[in-house]
Amino acid sequence: MQAKIKATCTQCHNASRITEQHLSREQWSAELEKMEGLGASIPDEDRAGILAYLSTHFPAQKGAAKARPKKTAGGTN
Repeated sequence: MQAKIKATCTQCHNASRITEQHLSREQWSAELEKMEGLGASIPDEDRAGILAYLSTHFPAQKGAAKARPKKTAGGTN
């Protein structure tokens, strides 16, 4: 999976953009969806493997601050 991730993700940014992040499985899944929305091509047959690789090798760090909910247009969560 590492080679596939490198080939796919480094077309738009360097590998450190990935390796510096430490996200939960759910956050990595959302990140993959976001990247697909921005034009990344992630084959369906590779998605589960890519998600497993990222969440295993770059998991959320214990004690790290949780992502804050995005504010809505009204300024509330």
